[in-house]
Amino acid sequence: MDKPNFKSGFAVLAGLPNAGKSTLLNQFAGGLLSAVTHKPQTTRQNILAIAEGNNYQIVFVDTPGFLKAQYKLQQTMAACVDRAVEEDADVVLFLVDASVDFAPNAALVEKLKKVYCPIFLVLNKTDLVKDAAALTALEERIKQQLKVAKTFRVSAAKGIGVEKLKEAVAAVLPDSPPYFPPGQWTDRWERFYAAEFIREQIFLLYQKEIPYSTFVEIETFTENLGPKNFIRANIHVERESQKPIIIGAKGAMIAKLRERAQKRVEEFLGRKCRVELNVVVSPDWRNNSELLEKFGYIVRDEE
Repeated sequence: MDKPNFKSGFAVLAGLPNAGKSTLLNQFAGGLLSAVTHKPQTTRQNILAIAEGNNYQIVFVDTPGFLKAQYKLQQTMAACVDRAVEEDADVVLFLVDASVDFAPNAALVEKLKKVYCPIFLVLNKTDLVKDAAALTALEERIKQQLKVAKTFRVSAAKGIGVEKLKEAVAAVLPDSPPYFPPGQWTDRWERFYAAEFIREQIFLLYQKEIPYSTFVEIETFTENLGPKNFIRANIHVERESQKPIIIGAKGAMIAKLRERAQKRVEEFLGRKCRVELNVVVSPDWRNNSELLEKFGYIVRDEE
């Protein structure tokens, strides 16, 4: 474990919801590690992906999209960003969707001005921008507001520029032994990812407020049923009226959800499993500190 000239450290991905952080994390990890949907705010907690090379170990941290908190849940999400950027980072990857207006990033830029470690500006979704001059103008605009060590133009969805970015991150890490054993690619248990990918499918299948009002709790995760694992999950919703929406007419929607979630979890685990889903009404859980702590969030009351 103690190798000469070995580098190890934390690279934090920071950006607005839908900037592509989870997609980039999956590229770094080389697998399906973080939930990805077309809807913003899919990620709710910091997720680690560990990338290794001959002389480095990079711990990439996917943070929830930076947003103005309206619920206690969103306060905990904002605290995840603060903790990662202010305490954990050896380098920050400021991910910007180059295909949309930059102005909503203003509050996050102010937060990043307080960072002491190097900041890499990562212009993502550049394949969607046909005007190279527009990318250059965007880069200059950001550099006028924020001290940037290096700039990278990538397409996380297509894997363009990702390897070059990873090599640059490794180069700026401090000399240090690895934080995790060789071959480990995340710090989370399998049951965490089972919940994440069930929730991912909820985001893909349901509309409007429903995905944001749900929390997936793994009640049972067993691995002793021969070739199949058994997973029972509770889907918590905030109101009685949301329960029949999740279930659907004659149970059609939840059956579809179960089928898609089981396939997604099997892809991640690399083995067969059986998923069962149950819907539970937990009134206003996003504002309930006791429930949030039970669900694994770190609750910080606003001062």
